[in-house]
Amino acid sequence: MSKKNNKNEKDFLVSTADFAFYVNDVLACTGTTNLNASLEVSMEEQEVKGGKGNKLLYAFKYGRALSATLEAADWKLEYIAMASGSKITEGIKDVYKLRECVTLTEGIGVLSTTPIGNVAVELSNGTIVTVEPTGTTIDMTKFGLTDDKDSVKATYKYSRNAKCITIDAESTPFVGRLVLDADKHNSKRGKVGSVQIEIPSYQLNGNFNIEFTPDGVTSTSLEGKALAVEGDTCADGSVYAYITEFDETEKVIAVTEIAATPDTVKVDTATNTTATISVIGLKGGLYSPIELDNTDCTFVSDTPATATVDADGVVTAVASGTATITVSYNGISDEVNVVVE
Repeated sequence: MSKKNNKNEKDFLVSTADFAFYVNDVLACTGTTNLNASLEVSMEEQEVKGGKGNKLLYAFKYGRALSATLEAADWKLEYIAMASGSKITEGIKDVYKLRECVTLTEGIGVLSTTPIGNVAVELSNGTIVTVEPTGTTIDMTKFGLTDDKDSVKATYKYSRNAKCITIDAESTPFVGRLVLDADKHNSKRGKVGSVQIEIPSYQLNGNFNIEFTPDGVTSTSLEGKALAVEGDTCADGSVYAYITEFDETEKVIAVTEIAATPDTVKVDTATNTTATISVIGLKGGLYSPIELDNTDCTFVSDTPATATVDADGVVTAVASGTATITVSYNGISDEVNVVVE
């Protein structure tokens, strides 16, 4: 019954993910994406046709590209800075107070802060008039408003400390390292791990959309593409991204076969030479071989009088002859032949 339940279990990623954006290897911004964030890998295709019926003989794939769209569920001015390539400045800025409700006392109203210049006042009938304030006070008696129950809407400019971005016509989006981190859940066991997507060189396309919706919070959409960089190793070649999956509950690497190398070890009693066995784990055609930690394996010599092996896989000669070392990992084993001269 338990095996049947295991087959019915499914892993899935939650619809929100944390992300971090680095510029020149310095953390510039963090945030949270929501359901509409996406990662897309595309390729161009050139078809080769020929023969009778002009049948398809070969499809040549080229021009792989990786695009990432982030729809931020929270609001940060840094998102706009990333997309526009503009620096954020902070200090005293002129901003607007829009349609502030001002209750009048005998036609006199008091604004919440000192305006810069004149104040546009919207009367109850929709008429908009211009009033010159005295400090924070506006006098509406000349417009016939003398009742203590009267109120108006005031719009004006004032100064305050704020952060600001200037979107000019020349700056280009920042290029940086993008890291996405999403929780992996199991349909029966809850959270079981995480998936991280790292794009070493991510350039936003400069387009961004701030969407105001009547039935939810405002979201900010950012789009960009991965730029090819040299991989961590020579074998990687040019790289767009790394996708890493790790499980919180998994303590051993699940392999289906191991290969102990070298398959034959030669050691000499005269020179007291030793040799170390390496263990490679295999998981199938879609997985690259991995080198296992020797401390996670067990090593047993069938003839300790000829050759011994310690917990780290180091073989030591004792006397001339042959021996066999059995290497085991998580119930899987392989053998190494030892020749002692």
